[in-house]
Amino acid sequence: MNVNLEWLESYNDPYIKKPIGKGIFLCGVLLGFIASCQSGRGGQINNAPLFKKMTFGKLQKRDLKRHLSAVPTLLTVNDVPYFMQMTEMANLAGDYLLQSTEDMGVDGNFIYSTAFLNAWAYFYRLFPEIKTKKDQSEE
Repeated sequence: MNVNLEWLESYNDPYIKKPIGKGIFLCGVLLGFIASCQSGRGGQINNAPLFKKMTFGKLQKRDLKRHLSAVPTLLTVNDVPYFMQMTEMANLAGDYLLQSTEDMGVDGNFIYSTAFLNAWAYFYRLFPEIKTKKDQSEE
């Protein structure tokens, strides 16, 4: 399974077209997904321990790297579904962050927050075959 990032090109924001923008976006989806799993089905994401560690609006690339380094443990401890896809997103996000020397700034914080809060919707866009399988199994 490969991460589908082609649809990001339809956005007009030039920041998300750069490696750092894609890396930040993937971090947001990944960490938002994990936080959602921590809060449980029907729970509020702001009660998740990972959410409480975030300094939204003031995040720096260093913060994302720290959170990414904890992903293997977070995936195991929180029994997060789609382990392989989460691992693939973490790997790709790390690669993108390593390719850039820029800081996040306002643009990066905006992209991260948007991805974090809409993690499930973006996850299904990144992995459309999962949504298709899920829809078929519900029929």
